[in-house]
Amino acid sequence: MRSHHVSRFTGALAVAALVFGLGHSASAVSLFTQVPVVRMAITGVESQAKLADQLRAQGYTDVVLASQRPNTTHPFPQLNPVLTNDAARTPVHPGWNGVAVKNGTTYQVYASQM
Repeated sequence: MRSHHVSRFTGALAVAALVFGLGHSASAVSLFTQVPVVRMAITGVESQAKLADQLRAQGYTDVVLASQRPNTTHPFPQLNPVLTNDAARTPVHPGWNGVAVKNGTTYQVYASQM
């Protein structure tokens, strides 16, 4: 008799978990929001210093550009001073170049050839 009561409780708990999970599946989608991105067109080879100036002219602040793209060794290269210390001599490369802030939001900076 006791095992029947326990299995009923377990079954009710499983149903509640299923209903709870289904009821909140829409909120799980909000975990996969898009990362804010700013895309800059580049023509020819230009320095990251020039790209930073262009971003500042468009109202971005706290512009930090890195000489490397994120990878397993440096997942956040914009935080490594060695990778961000020479923007005047670092060419802009297609793809991710760093981060910039506008209106309190941090944007990932991507450049593409035009």
